[in-house]
Amino acid sequence: MKKTLLATSFLLALGLSSCGNSQVPTPSSKEPEGPKKAQVIVMSGQSNMEGSTLWGEKGHGHEDDDNWLEKAFEELGTEYDATDYIEGNVPEIQMSFRCFYPYENPIKVNASNMEDPMAGEFKNLQVGMANQTRFIGPEIGLANILREKASEDAPIFFIKSAYGGSSLGDQMGTNKEYIWRTADDGNGTEGKLWTETKEFVHNNLELIEELGFEPEIKAWLWHQGESDGNNSNYGNQMRHLISEFREEFAPNAVDEDGENIAFVDCTIYDGGRISYNAEKKGGLNDMKKAIAEEGENNYIINGSFIDEGGLQLQIGGNSDLDGGFNKYHYITKDCIRLGEAYGNILVDNNIIE
Repeated sequence: MKKTLLATSFLLALGLSSCGNSQVPTPSSKEPEGPKKAQVIVMSGQSNMEGSTLWGEKGHGHEDDDNWLEKAFEELGTEYDATDYIEGNVPEIQMSFRCFYPYENPIKVNASNMEDPMAGEFKNLQVGMANQTRFIGPEIGLANILREKASEDAPIFFIKSAYGGSSLGDQMGTNKEYIWRTADDGNGTEGKLWTETKEFVHNNLELIEELGFEPEIKAWLWHQGESDGNNSNYGNQMRHLISEFREEFAPNAVDEDGENIAFVDCTIYDGGRISYNAEKKGGLNDMKKAIAEEGENNYIINGSFIDEGGLQLQIGGNSDLDGGFNKYHYITKDCIRLGEAYGNILVDNNIIE
């Protein structure tokens, strides 16, 4: 072994001496690094994900002191200032969204890019990125948890494609094609909400690339089910939707493996103000819990009033509860708590780093 090393050294020495004044080549400088990876969260479902909770905009029948967001931040002891979100001073969280109630005719869209809603546009997170500008969704509470994980130079991107009153199954009436149905559930025919959501997410991933980042979808957040309270096939339809989402966006997942995209759901309201059949054994919330148990990267928020440890997320009722627009949607404080619950799952399980 030593002879081999000596011989090799001798030959190298001869080779170098024969080069005259030539210098030994220096190692080439490092190849330029590729685009910085960006953490992406997709948000979908119906109105409580879309955002139908008042934040306190003046007008709309509310007095100047109805600053629901500021009151909620104070009550929750939030470290951030509500003014950041009201004025859009949150550059470390960038959001693009497209929301509407699909059964109106004509449909009235609210989007970050109102000139071309499907194209998307990222902006600093702020209030009004919801069904209407007077509303918020869980993105505010989610940002409260994730802001420390991001910076202006390395923002976290939220993509929200959510639609009030939307269903997985068949829908009657105007624009009944606007459902979340997958090809598996529709004999090869997808519902428009699923088709358009895929297109919208892809468009926004391209925007992130144009900003100089390599997008990685870390999680798909889901909040829906109120319109499917009597849908006994909800569980199977939801499984197909999760599977197709992971397959569709596998190229943008960690290690290009769609199973690395976390799916985070939330139980729907089971308190006493309205019934969705969610509280009954074998009902929709039981289907949601079963799905959460089936995959190691599936999670669920326990928002229940009746299950042990539930967050008891409260809905409003014709504005008789703080910031509750009506009896179908969360009051402002609990809309924020919902978002924080999503964020805590992402942080506690090292999904967002």
